[in-house]
Amino acid sequence: MYERVKAAKVFNEKMFAQLYQIPASDIIGVVHFDPAKAIKTTIVRPIPSGALGETDVYGAQQHAPLMKLTFEL
Repeated sequence: MYERVKAAKVFNEKMFAQLYQIPASDIIGVVHFDPAKAIKTTIVRPIPSGALGETDVYGAQQHAPLMKLTFEL
């Protein structure tokens, strides 16, 4: 499934910008990491990691919008 999703280019800057309701210019990169069959997206943080008021140091709590995705390949 990972290879099919990767080949279809489903996860891209435009999709992430729409899903997270941020400007496409805030998407730093979308990387396919084949050894883990994973896709990493890096976005501009509104508050730097570890700064006062920042609530997600590792950016690990940003997956909720992805849980609602459905698509056919």
